[in-house]
Amino acid sequence: MKKILLLTVAAAIAAIVFSSCSTSTKVVSSWKSPTASGTKVDKVLVLAMMADREAKDNIERIMSADLSAQGITAVTGTSVFGPKGFGNLTQEQVDSQLSNAGYDAIMIVCLTAKDKDIDYVPGSAYVSPYGPTYYGYYGRYRYMWDTIYSPGYYTTSTTYVLDADLYSLPSDKLIYSAQTRSYDPSNTKSLAESFSEEIIKDLKAQYII
Repeated sequence: MKKILLLTVAAAIAAIVFSSCSTSTKVVSSWKSPTASGTKVDKVLVLAMMADREAKDNIERIMSADLSAQGITAVTGTSVFGPKGFGNLTQEQVDSQLSNAGYDAIMIVCLTAKDKDIDYVPGSAYVSPYGPTYYGYYGRYRYMWDTIYSPGYYTTSTTYVLDADLYSLPSDKLIYSAQTRSYDPSNTKSLAESFSEEIIKDLKAQYII
């Protein structure tokens, strides 16, 4: 009985820990320019601004793929300007390159915050079910003493804040801006997938695409 109960407790703790690993992303703020309704987006460059190369590549690749699935030609910034973007180019040089390639929009995705929280989850007591079969003081004593404690444990969670800004070209006007919060993604691919999914849904809800 003890072994069964211990396994049950362990399974419950594992379920809690596993559920905390799933990515939860929400759009916490969203804005559309009053003039955006008349803007048509056909070809967009997706450029992610973050130090983590893997996260940058995943954001650009997955967002571009999801936009392409909506009938929009989307290209990653890395494939056009390399991993360091156009930091060493003048705006005139970038404008010329984007214009010659036929882009009518550029999306800049920025990691604006990354917060890590450590929480302590206290242990709980579980009493063995066979206690009532005992009689006398010793049986009562053993029944109360024979308690199974699940030890307390620490959980670490990370929250990512990402901004997505969409500029119309060649006017260079901001037509859409949104901020998301992603809770505890298991990896950068999971972060990129949930971020892109929520931004695509919001872009459609705002009638940008």
